[in-house]
Amino acid sequence: MKILNLYAGIGGNRKLWGGEHQVTAVEFDSEIAKAYKDRFPDDIVIVGDAMKYLLEHYKEFDFIWASPPCQSHSTIINSQYTRESYKAKFPDMSLYQIILFLKFHIKSGKFVVENVKPYYKPLIQPNATIDRHHYWSNFDIKEIEVKKEYIIKFVKISTLTDFDISIYKGIKNKRQVIRNQVNYNIGKHILEQAVKQTSKASA
Repeated sequence: MKILNLYAGIGGNRKLWGGEHQVTAVEFDSEIAKAYKDRFPDDIVIVGDAMKYLLEHYKEFDFIWASPPCQSHSTIINSQYTRESYKAKFPDMSLYQIILFLKFHIKSGKFVVENVKPYYKPLIQPNATIDRHHYWSNFDIKEIEVKKEYIIKFVKISTLTDFDISIYKGIKNKRQVIRNQVNYNIGKHILEQAVKQTSKASA
């Protein structure tokens, strides 16, 4: 499959996809994009705006994964509103722009949009909820129990065992970048569901 991996980060969702697919990753932060490229050297890595790239290239891919920024939707962040240090933020509505765009425009391929469970009732009902994340898609995603790769609260740089993130001096908050990863096993499970249902449709 030709896969578009938007808001790629350091590629948690992509970790267990293997090497049989052609993956194009889009990441806005050039230093994080460099880490992704070092981790997955066979992938095409684009440093740029994910929404702009999606708008211009969505027809070129069989499967699209989007993990737009989640902090402004997070229950954890917004549960701290009583603290003096709390700074209110508008929720980033690009999440719903992407979902609606893909729902309307993707007819033959498959897509999934991932984000955390929000502090409000989702404006669009997710197709699946696994662990602490919602998934919007145009194919069936079986909900599964997964083992966490790490405990979010205690994540350390040493959590990553397949490559050394400490060498990337331009990545200021390395712990945040690690936390932002999608669970590896969920990423693998969802791609397998997409491939299986694509194969059935073309049979």
